[in-house]
Amino acid sequence: MLQCVDLIITTAPEYRAKSEERILFPLSALFANLALTKAGESLLRTPAFNSALQQVLREWCVFLDSPASRSVLTEADNGWLSPYSVERHRLDDYEIPDRGAEHWGFASFNDFFHRKLKPGARPVSTDPTAVLAPSDGTLVRHERKVGKNAGFTLKGQTFSLAETLNNSSYTDRFVGGDVLQLVLPATGYHRWHAPVDGVVRHVEVVPGLVFGTAELDGSGPAPQGVSFGGAAASSTRALVFIESTAPRIGMICLAAVGIGEISSVTPVVREDQEVRKGDELGYFSYGGSTHFMAFEPGSDVEPTVEPSEDVDPEDDPQVATNAPLANAG
Repeated sequence: MLQCVDLIITTAPEYRAKSEERILFPLSALFANLALTKAGESLLRTPAFNSALQQVLREWCVFLDSPASRSVLTEADNGWLSPYSVERHRLDDYEIPDRGAEHWGFASFNDFFHRKLKPGARPVSTDPTAVLAPSDGTLVRHERKVGKNAGFTLKGQTFSLAETLNNSSYTDRFVGGDVLQLVLPATGYHRWHAPVDGVVRHVEVVPGLVFGTAELDGSGPAPQGVSFGGAAASSTRALVFIESTAPRIGMICLAAVGIGEISSVTPVVREDQEVRKGDELGYFSYGGSTHFMAFEPGSDVEPTVEPSEDVDPEDDPQVATNAPLANAG
């Protein structure tokens, strides 16, 4: 197993046209079957072992930030810049440093992974009642009247709003409100944007466990299996609290949750900063990712699409960044 870990953290994931042939999260795949046993679950949750895994991820992140990781950024069939990938994942929507250069001018694999959109590639909706999608993704869950500590269980996970929000002083404002969950495709866009106009009241990154067992199925991370108060409460996440300028919305919290071998979650906004719909809030480096949005009671959130947990995260996203995800009021 250690030899496999050494190999993984000195390589970047190759691309495959067929989604069933992709191993986008090799460390998660390595530990998946182990996590399905009681002994393995206990091992993964042992602080010393999990701390060692976090150091492994940090080393892999160093590699993915290095020029050596660009070996998979080619136009070959197993490259992320292949003709199929360009068309399938709409790479023409993104800013390309130099398409005529080797590796298209990207400095590293992570530089490609959290690539930026071209201006206008995801138009910002002007609907004043709309709460916008913070990223390209698929809505997998809409929960109403969320309790603070043990309101309900979901997929075997006890819901705890307080734990997920890291016992923030703002937690009580969301008790009884709604929660939406959006799953991001690993092959897609990994920056996140403001869903509302407002003022950032608080920003923090909460460290968590690596490879929470609720995140793993038989082959790797399953973002749609991450419950808001279960695995999300034990995963590394960025919390961005925004006081909306729309009274019918009030405050929202965007929780950007890293799952599987997420190498970092990086907010780019600060407290007391004014944001407009569509402004960038932060980005994920390599790994799995999902968003949760918590709303105050009375916001009367109604999604614009039907949530479905029976979704392959690599399917075409239901909703695009900056498009209406829900209506409030």
